[in-house]
Amino acid sequence: MSIFEIGRLAVKIAGRDSSNYCVIIDVLDEKYVMIDGNVRRKKCNINHLEPLKDVLKIKRNEGHENVIKAMKQAGIKIIEKKTRAKNKGLKVRPKKIKIKKSVDESKKVKKNEKRK
Repeated sequence: MSIFEIGRLAVKIAGRDSSNYCVIIDVLDEKYVMIDGNVRRKKCNINHLEPLKDVLKIKRNEGHENVIKAMKQAGIKIIEKKTRAKNKGLKVRPKKIKIKKSVDESKKVKKNEKRK
């Protein structure tokens, strides 16, 4: 039996989500596992994980909400991710208005005189 089993708590040590806690939710083969928790749900190499002694009681391919609940019950701080709403409550930046500069008649006359 491998140390990387379903429900094993681990710390991600490489990549974008490094130093965040995660839970193994599926064992894909001898090198890869599926993780979820304070990281993006994704396939991960076991060389990029540091397993911890805690094992949470979750089922295989458990939903994200249930994984978060199990982590809260184990006393692990959860990082809340902010969702980005497009243009909801945000101030819209006004478009630049191009202003045509009016040229004085005297300048037009001077230009015309120079051409002659």
